[in-house]
This record gives sequence, C-alpha cells and structure tokens, in this order.
Amino acid sequence: MTDPVTALSAVASAAKAIDPDSKSVDLGVSLWGKVLGPPAEALGRHFERRVERWSESNQAKHVLKLAAAKSDTSRPGSVPPRVAAAVLDAAEYSDNEFVAEYLSGVLASARTTDGTDDRGVSWSALVDRLSSDALKLHYVIFSTMRHLMEGADADVISTWCKKHIVIRYLDLLPMMGLGINYEAIRRVLDAAYTLQREGMIDALTHGSEDHLTGLPWGLYQLPAGGDVLIVSTTVPGIQLYLQGHGYGGAWASAIADTDRTFDAAGKVDPALSKVAGHWLEELPRKAG
Repeated sequence: MTDPVTALSAVASAAKAIDPDSKSVDLGVSLWGKVLGPPAEALGRHFERRVERWSESNQAKHVLKLAAAKSDTSRPGSVPPRVAAAVLDAAEYSDNEFVAEYLSGVLASARTTDGTDDRGVSWSALVDRLSSDALKLHYVIFSTMRHLMEGADADVISTWCKKHIVIRYLDLLPMMGLGINYEAIRRVLDAAYTLQREGMIDALTHGSEDHLTGLPWGLYQLPAGGDVLIVSTTVPGIQLYLQGHGYGGAWASAIADTDRTFDAAGKVDPALSKVAGHWLEELPRKAG
C-alpha cells in the first residue's frame, strides 16, 4: 500500500516543478492545489506513480499552467479526480499546442465549488481522439462563428446552427500551416469529415462555385478566389469550443457573449481566430 506521506511528497515535488518561483510546495498555494483543489491530495494518496509521471511531463505541466490561466483560482473550487486524471493522462502524449489548449479548458471548466462536475471526462476523451488538424479546424470554424455572432441574440441557438459558414481555401489553408496544395486540401477535408462524424459540424460540402449548384448553395454568389469549405454548426460543436476556453459551465449561446474573452491562453496564433468567413445566407443571391 502506498504511503500517503510519500505520495503527498510526490505531489509537492510536482507542484514545485510547476511553480518553481514559489517559496513553498504547499498544495494550497501550488498550481496543483489552485487548479485541482482537494483532489490533488487524493491523487497524491492513491496515484503516486501517475502523479510522479505527470510531474515529470512538460506537457502535463503546460496544460496545468494554461488551465490556471483560464480559472479564477482566488475562489474555492476543485476538479473531480476522474477529470484531472483523464486530462493529465491525455496531455502526456501530445506536445501539440491545440491539444494543450483544449485539454486545459476542459480542466478549467471542471473546476467547481463542490468539485462534482465530471462532464469533462467525456470532453477530454473527445479531445484525445481528435487529430491536431481536426482541433485546429474546429477552432477556426467556431472562432469564425463567434465573430459572425458576437453581440447577437443567441437565445435560440439552434437557429444559428442551421446557418452555413463559408470559408475560402485561400484563407484557410495558410492558417492551417499546410501550404496550398492538394495534399493540404485532403488533410483539411479529412479533418472536416472527422468533425462531422463526431457531431461537431454538419451539412459539410466543398468545392468550386461551378460544382456547388444544389440547394441552398447554388442560390448564392460564393466568394471569388477558388474553392470553398461550407459547414453548418452544432450545439455539441459550440460546447467543445466553450470547453476549450474554460467556459464549459455556460450554455451554447455564450459563444455570442460580448463580455467573454475567447483569446487563447497558450501559443496559438491569434490570426487563426480571425480567418475570413461568411454566412452563406447573407451572400448576394444569384440573378434569376
């Protein structure tokens, strides 16, 4: 049986590694204690080896730091051990900034006064099985939705989800960091179909204006400059976006709130949240 004192010492060592400037390794003032709350002690007692592993993982420590930036750690709160373990386990195996950004938001969202909200278990599992391309594309699509909706009346969010977002490949591919070529398009489409399969987006279509002649796309003059990606959104897709920003406790309509900031906490290029996009339904209609 693991000695609780030894286990807590491991957590304290992890806290010191995460917060090296701190004069104390007390869980109450470390990032471990600030973000996770009392479960940090439980994890120390029951998962000594895992805690030691997390304390040695730069990725896990990075996710914890980002989660702290998305949390009001001055207020009492804690994270269910199931969520903390799921997030930090997933963090260990990825050094991708988007994975870290989303996982940290899930961790921050799970921090509540009573520490019983374990919805983050399923959200962390979703993030864990999405590729970095899919997460980046999700971020671009829902950041575009955020900009198109900001300040709007979003009480009936399902109405907004039925609208179609149009993004040109010429605007999207450079921001995805894939270059502008057929291989890049295939990777974007693979990410898009993955998001649709996971229920994050819907009504996915793509191609040139000459190709997109069906309804409703054929009714509108698509942006000039080559092929486009067109999607509608879903409530679960919005919820993942909110989870990634630490707003998991809010309803989907919060994506339009003007008093919320959706800046990334990590090293995500701000330009990715500003990729040009349009509502299909607000584009000029074709004559006749």
